[in-house]
Amino acid sequence: GIPGTLGGALRMNAGAMQSETFDVVESIRIMDCEGKIYELARPDIITEYRSCPTLKENIAIGASLRGETSTSEAVAARMKSFSEKRIRSQPAARSAGCIFKNPSDLYPAGRLVDELGLKGVRVGGAMVSGVHGNFIVNENDATAAEVLELIGIVQERVRTDRGIELFTEVQIVGE
Repeated sequence: GIPGTLGGALRMNAGAMQSETFDVVESIRIMDCEGKIYELARPDIITEYRSCPTLKENIAIGASLRGETSTSEAVAARMKSFSEKRIRSQPAARSAGCIFKNPSDLYPAGRLVDELGLKGVRVGGAMVSGVHGNFIVNENDATAAEVLELIGIVQERVRTDRGIELFTEVQIVGE
């Protein structure tokens, strides 16, 4: 439940449980492609749902975050609550988390996938989870190519049947 790196969380404006990384950011230090370092205050940082366009062309090298003082017991209770919610609603199988951005609050990606009967659809070892339609799980040593093909199948079906374009929430990098 904790991002692997702050830089990655900033880059994609990672979030869960109705919050996102930039909810607590006060400023970021960035380095541009020429090696110049800048400090940007939160009002000067462009953010979107699961994206920070400012960091598409720049590298985050630091951030100032605000928080609230709390007891270790309160933090542990909150973490336990989040974990229990995930266990009830998300697959335990290996996955990259939610694959698609929600196109709107009215049409969450997982619900669209479920309504179109795509749970259980597979390409090789990659399968749309039967537990939550916005997860592609690795059932049997899936390759990246199989996952990408399955993403394409889901996107095409949602586009064709509902006229909605699904965009990936996961950041796809490499060849």
